[in-house]
Amino acid sequence: MVNKMNGKVKFGVRIHQRNYSFEALKRIWQEADRLGYHSATLFDLLNGPLLECWTTLSALAAVTEQIRLTPIVLANTYRPPALLAKMASTLDVISGGRLELGIGAGGGRGDHQASGYPFPSTRVRVQMLEEAMEVIKRLWTQPKADFQGRFYTLDQAVNEPKPVQQPHPPILIGGHGETYLLRAVAKYGDICNIGSEMSLEEQRAKLGVLERHCREVGRDPAEIEVTHNARAIIAESQREFDTIAAQSASQAGMSLSEFKQSISGAIAGTPEQCIRQIEPYVQAGIKYFFLIFPDPVSVESLQLFASEVMPHFATQS
Repeated sequence: MVNKMNGKVKFGVRIHQRNYSFEALKRIWQEADRLGYHSATLFDLLNGPLLECWTTLSALAAVTEQIRLTPIVLANTYRPPALLAKMASTLDVISGGRLELGIGAGGGRGDHQASGYPFPSTRVRVQMLEEAMEVIKRLWTQPKADFQGRFYTLDQAVNEPKPVQQPHPPILIGGHGETYLLRAVAKYGDICNIGSEMSLEEQRAKLGVLERHCREVGRDPAEIEVTHNARAIIAESQREFDTIAAQSASQAGMSLSEFKQSISGAIAGTPEQCIRQIEPYVQAGIKYFFLIFPDPVSVESLQLFASEVMPHFATQS
């Protein structure tokens, strides 16, 4: 297992903001902030009925106090890295040091094509991501930065003010490609976000590949924090959960057994059941969980998870 870092167990609220109004997002974020969630996220797509990720994060920074601001994940192909470095520094400053820079190579072919962006091969997009990470880190940490790459250049570029967090905001790299993407994580990532609802066996296999990349680039894999992404369906009692499951199955046009099979990788059930599902990951060293509550995210679900599940892990490190 890669992540051997000490630290508390953290829970983030992962939100896919399609069809959400800003007022609805603000209500969720402010409640998650009040309840003590570590972070909240937005995704980075352009095509469709959704608020743009970065602009919305900036607005949400102004109406929250402690919660970390985490895009999962920005498409590197949408913003030149010098611009993104400036945007990130600015958001870190105005939020008082609450940014986690989630970024990826840009995996949405349809979104790129609809919006008129080129969509190079996976190999090229990851090469662009690696260069972008080098550009961003130089701009965050050096008084004047130079860089000459295949895709990006800097010529005595100045990025001021610097981020509040030192040496820089944590970089979360999202994706699961073993040949190229995990190599980029080994070189530049502080947080590794791979896949969704992976079993421990699946996650160990991916992390074994990451460890090999770390050895090749001379990086200690223990420096990289590992996350787990899962749907979170929580109810106060088994009867209430069964009612929710039946309703969800009907809405999805599934039988109850088919629906339950479809959520076999989720964190689902009563608080006690959710705790039992999370514990093996914590024991394996994975201590950062991104929770995907059903849309529209309900304040009641946030409250129940925060009051009945999170305290169980508050003293574990």
